[in-house]
Amino acid sequence: MLELYYLKETDSVCSNRAVIALAEKNIEDWTPRFIKLLNEDHFDSDYLRLNPKAVVPTLVHDGKPVRESSIICDYIDELKSDPPLKPESLIDRTYMREWIKTSDEVGFPGVAALNFVTRFRSVIPIEKLESLWGKQTDLEKTLRQQSVMRTGINSEWVLRGLVGWDQIFKKMDETLSDGRSWIMGDQLTLVAVCYAPLVKVLDMIKWLVIWFKGRPHVAR
Repeated sequence: MLELYYLKETDSVCSNRAVIALAEKNIEDWTPRFIKLLNEDHFDSDYLRLNPKAVVPTLVHDGKPVRESSIICDYIDELKSDPPLKPESLIDRTYMREWIKTSDEVGFPGVAALNFVTRFRSVIPIEKLESLWGKQTDLEKTLRQQSVMRTGINSEWVLRGLVGWDQIFKKMDETLSDGRSWIMGDQLTLVAVCYAPLVKVLDMIKWLVIWFKGRPHVAR
């Protein structure tokens, strides 16, 4: 039995990674378990037993939890062989993992800061956020949210996001300059699965096109 505890919101990057992976692998036999952050479902004792960090999503396969979105996507790819979401070459798999590592360490916190300063800062009451901050176990996440909430566009996390994504799109444009269809060549891989929800959010909050100037391959 395959269950996915996830968020349905269109800007939920990590949850959407898992859903995309399931779709690309043509896996339809899975059970959705919806989580609502503002209801603090992720702090429920039953969920904490699956994911002690209280983060979403969590994949549960035959009662065993799999955590962290990029790891979940890799696990989903291993559930069936076709279509493969990893290159055959060992060195290409290494380069694929470099891209995904950057998406986790640079891309995600950058998008989180930009999304927070653009949307969440104006619609979520500070009291609700303070309640969440008191329960979150990820200190970096809490510090990022507090900084953006209190200083807005002047937050160092917003600057990190802008600089980080500028570097990502620079590398993307250079990589795509040979006419390849995807980052890893002509094959759709976990790189696309992990980056697509991030790019989608940048588009939603109207930050995407600023990186298109002088980067025709990224725009394509």
